[in-house]
Amino acid sequence: MGHNYFENVGYFLRTCNGTKLRYDQACLQISTTEKISFWSQYEECEDCILLKTADLYDNGVVVVETFSPLRYSVRNDRGQICNGTYAFGEFGQYSLNLSEVVTDECQPRMTAEPDAAYLPILTAIVVLLSMATLWYIVKGIGKRVVAGRLYARYFAREDNELGSETRVLTTEASVPRSPTRSRLRSLDIFRGIAIALMIFVNCGGGGYGIFKHSVWNGLTVADVVFPWFAFAMGEALVLSLNARLRTSMPRFTAFGQVARRSLFLALIGICLGSVNVSWTNVRLPGVLQRLAAMYLIVGTLECAFMRTSQNITPGRSLFRDIAAGWQQWLATILLVSIQICISLTVAAPGCPRGYSGPGGLHRTALGDFSLQNCTGGIAGYIDRLILGPSHLYKHGRFQQLYRTVLPYDPEGVLGVLSGILVVQAGAHATRIMLAYNHARARIMRWIFWSIVFGVTGGALCMFSKNGGPIPINKSLWSVSYCLVTASMAFFIQAVLYFVVDLKNKWGGRPLYYAGQNALFLYIGSELLKRHFPLYWHIPAPTHSQLLATHAAAMLMWLAVAVALHRKRIFITL
Repeated sequence: MGHNYFENVGYFLRTCNGTKLRYDQACLQISTTEKISFWSQYEECEDCILLKTADLYDNGVVVVETFSPLRYSVRNDRGQICNGTYAFGEFGQYSLNLSEVVTDECQPRMTAEPDAAYLPILTAIVVLLSMATLWYIVKGIGKRVVAGRLYARYFAREDNELGSETRVLTTEASVPRSPTRSRLRSLDIFRGIAIALMIFVNCGGGGYGIFKHSVWNGLTVADVVFPWFAFAMGEALVLSLNARLRTSMPRFTAFGQVARRSLFLALIGICLGSVNVSWTNVRLPGVLQRLAAMYLIVGTLECAFMRTSQNITPGRSLFRDIAAGWQQWLATILLVSIQICISLTVAAPGCPRGYSGPGGLHRTALGDFSLQNCTGGIAGYIDRLILGPSHLYKHGRFQQLYRTVLPYDPEGVLGVLSGILVVQAGAHATRIMLAYNHARARIMRWIFWSIVFGVTGGALCMFSKNGGPIPINKSLWSVSYCLVTASMAFFIQAVLYFVVDLKNKWGGRPLYYAGQNALFLYIGSELLKRHFPLYWHIPAPTHSQLLATHAAAMLMWLAVAVALHRKRIFITL
């Protein structure tokens, strides 16, 4: 009787003693005959003390979150009754009978199975793959059935883009096609992947934790899209500057263009952060501001040191890519070293030296609990000192979990120095294309650098979430984070180049179109992400509903990208 009751409540009503559960929540019923208190903390909160969650009299219920395993303790006036750790499932119903506890450990009993929270993601993947397969089938039939002018109008023009002059980029000058600019197709597809994921994540990512930024340390899908976009920006920067400098453009003129674009990017980013807020609360750092700063630094290095002639000769080819950019890498390593030294050796006032945690409830290995004013360590202190607390991001996931009171911005000042490592890696990917005219040499070197960056980044964090001298951390843009994400980008670039540019097996549509107007799509999605039809208010949403609405918003922007491509409109700075 009791089992069927809880099963019906969990599946149909999804309530917990009259309280309606939302996604990523479960219900725990505790059976007792005395007054008790329930203390808990999520494992995601690293080394945090247990906090009192509820006082219960006789029987009671507790609503728990399911995004992370829960550490808990049940106590009465005489002390602890039992404790344990348990991973609850979404909309699941659980019971804990204290009269049956015979040891210090107690585990809840499942009374109604949780939902398959990730089933909507699998369904969405199957639907999108089915739509893509159907499109290519219809297109294949159209090639054979629809003759002459109709086929040439709708299909041939797109297919010919696979064979553009940038497909196998060499140092030989090529004649640009009209009206489309000379572009590397795999680069646009890579940028399209990054911007599509960025739009989906910024819309909410279906409410899934894997599409949200990590609470502090760690890596999720949401954490990789920004550095991937920065990597692609570095690729495009070198490709563009090389073409300009080879046409005898003065280096100072090229630097002026880089500086102008950086300024416009920063101003647009500040304008996006000032929507519906007064100037006293405008967020000065941001995504576009970070991109502008990294673009300016790497662009300056390229304008100063880029070689416009690669001197490709047989032999002496093993380190040609390094020789072509050793000055840029020397300056980059110097700046990254400065960031590491400041982070590890300079202590924020009242904080341990080298501390880079979220503060609040977080404690160091020495058991220090007085870290409330140490959020972000020296990086957070520099931002609050230079930019002011009111001009920083105030809605980080860590704030509620760690109970912090200080604002911290993940796009702050100090992270720019480590972030240029990602942009420089993208620049190096293009230098490889310019230095080697053989596809195999390019792919092998991209894979080689992917391994080097990945192993180095993994060693810095000891291939763990919270270990090593420099854990992977997107909020800090730690060096290990930059190395690992750049490693992924190198590998993806190698795969896309092989599949798209070399073998002509995939055209990359519609991601290719999104990559051509990535900046416009990002700005538009940020301005309109809270407006209909890109946003639907759902009173009591589930993962499936959120996934459908957020994916629909992303697809709408991809449709905008297709329309812009059809009109041959490319919006750039």
